[in-house]
Amino acid sequence: MGNSVMTTFRVGGLWDEQGSKEIEHNLIQLDGVKEVRVFLENGTVDVRYDPEVIRREYLERTLDSLGYSPYVR
Repeated sequence: MGNSVMTTFRVGGLWDEQGSKEIEHNLIQLDGVKEVRVFLENGTVDVRYDPEVIRREYLERTLDSLGYSPYVR
């Protein structure tokens, strides 16, 4: 198992606890994702993941497919 990195995504369209739970539920199930923290107050998502297992771009595409517009902060 490689090293993990933390990336913060700023996401558009994140308004409520339901959206927060949806993001956490979907991202934590991806291979290589170790931790997901959603911050509603500032519209960010912190993801700790193993870049040898999953690429940041895949995380961005997953957020986008859930209806959120991600960009790395």
